[in-house]
Amino acid sequence: MSRRPPRKFPLLRLPRLALIEVVKCWNPIEIYLFSRVSRKTKEISKLFKIPCLKLGLTVYNCYEVNLGYPASCMSKNWYFRLYPGLRNYERYKNERYLDIYSKNAEKSVGKLIDHCLEIFGCEFRTMRAFIYPIMKSSNLNVFMNWINHNEKLSKIPYLSAFCLKEGNQFDFNWFMQNLKKDIGVMNLPQYYYETERSMKVRGSEIMLRVNGKVDDLRFQSREKFVDLDHLIRMDCVYMRGGETTLTNRDLNVFMKSWKEMKTNERMEFYSISAKEKLNWRVILEGLDGEIKDVRTVRREYKYPWNKTYKLKVNGGVDITRTDGKVATIGMTFHIIYQDEPLSREMIRDYQRLIQNMNGQEMDMNFVHDEEYRLTVELRKEFFVMVK
Repeated sequence: MSRRPPRKFPLLRLPRLALIEVVKCWNPIEIYLFSRVSRKTKEISKLFKIPCLKLGLTVYNCYEVNLGYPASCMSKNWYFRLYPGLRNYERYKNERYLDIYSKNAEKSVGKLIDHCLEIFGCEFRTMRAFIYPIMKSSNLNVFMNWINHNEKLSKIPYLSAFCLKEGNQFDFNWFMQNLKKDIGVMNLPQYYYETERSMKVRGSEIMLRVNGKVDDLRFQSREKFVDLDHLIRMDCVYMRGGETTLTNRDLNVFMKSWKEMKTNERMEFYSISAKEKLNWRVILEGLDGEIKDVRTVRREYKYPWNKTYKLKVNGGVDITRTDGKVATIGMTFHIIYQDEPLSREMIRDYQRLIQNMNGQEMDMNFVHDEEYRLTVELRKEFFVMVK
């Protein structure tokens, strides 16, 4: 007696509600593969929406598209890896990874992202760039054209970018110079751009430049990349970083431009390090700044990167814009997180550098701080807060 072959599961004939229950059992990679079969399967894949799903992109030795939940564990994330060319890269033997090899990976990744955004209804959340030598401009041109002309992606919500190896700065700087999008948060750790020394050798035209506006710029490196033109062009709301090429004259020009409402009207909090020791006679020239008494004036601001913290700003200099908005500028050693009074040394240095321009007497009735030292580096650290 012959045994009948098992009948295939009639998936495409199931009622709508039954189809949704089946799709619920699949992970994003399985849903994606099913959606590529035909137009009908693509429409079926849209029936079930995975809540809170986010999409991210990483560019390094390949294009990696991540679907998942940013704050969750790795087991709730799935990865599509598109490799340029048909080389045999080491495969990840894991159901959370789908390796794709393509002669036109830079074109395929755009189609993949558009497809995922459509069928999952998810949000493009992050992009990370770690440019390897294999991902040179010839491999990135088509991809850059896609992302720059994608009308649905008006802004990159979060961009983290840097060079992993010395010598890759040129390729990375090319990537940033050709990215024409506004950015929400831009995080630039160390070794992400040309150093001052290499710029002298290779030419300033390859220095990192950000083309669009940046809401929140964070850069930890002590290498310089922010100059006056860059500072104005990015029009940041928040900025927290290391050393810049800004001189005292640059800070004066910048604050005058803000005061006259010509540039950087969005500015709320900047904390950066200038190129030289701060000279307040130069910085305040023509600004009609109101110097506040560090002994009696203390104001609170919400810390931009953690709303539970409050910054205590002691003294400072108030600059009033033509529309009445006030910016307080000063040195970062005026900012504290506690409620304790400033030490005698901190008050002395403040009066010597800023407040003493008014010839006020020094008050010595404060706690002595043995550990406090106003170093050369501290004398370069500048902040501006707009309330």
